[in-house]
Amino acid sequence: MKGDGLREFMAQCEPTEDRTLICGSKVHEGTEKEDRRNLYQNAFGVDMQSGDGVDLVHDLEQPIDMYFDHVDCVSTLEHVRRPWLFCENVDRMLIDGGTILVMVPWVWREHFYPGDFYRYTPSGIAALFPNVVWQKQGYIVEDNLVNKVPKIKIGGIRYLARSELVMFGMKKL
Repeated sequence: MKGDGLREFMAQCEPTEDRTLICGSKVHEGTEKEDRRNLYQNAFGVDMQSGDGVDLVHDLEQPIDMYFDHVDCVSTLEHVRRPWLFCENVDRMLIDGGTILVMVPWVWREHFYPGDFYRYTPSGIAALFPNVVWQKQGYIVEDNLVNKVPKIKIGGIRYLARSELVMFGMKKL
């Protein structure tokens, strides 16, 4: 996984076992990203670019006829041009009662894989996945899990610390 904060968060969640979809599964060279398929027994990686970690090259803004018990969508949504289409398709592929893990930048630098389009709030994620009951959320700051993003003061000005939002939920039955 990305780090200790995400490991701590996932230790408090119970992902549905069996078939897992890894959204944005490509392992990009020169980044900290690892092959998330290794975290699950039966994982399938989908990315719009070919490369390490990818089982199927496909733009998830387009429908696909596959079904999964768990969806892992870590560090992906900010790179999607039309997230409402992406999320609608991911929701369609997630079985009723299935679980989903979403992690997105909260306060983060711009980064391109291939583009960087959005930043999300918890209510924004909930709006994109209306069929999911969100059970847990937190923030990852410097690889630590926190409930609230700390403020830092630089030159008399307050800023929020660099952080990522992480949420876990279950699709309604």
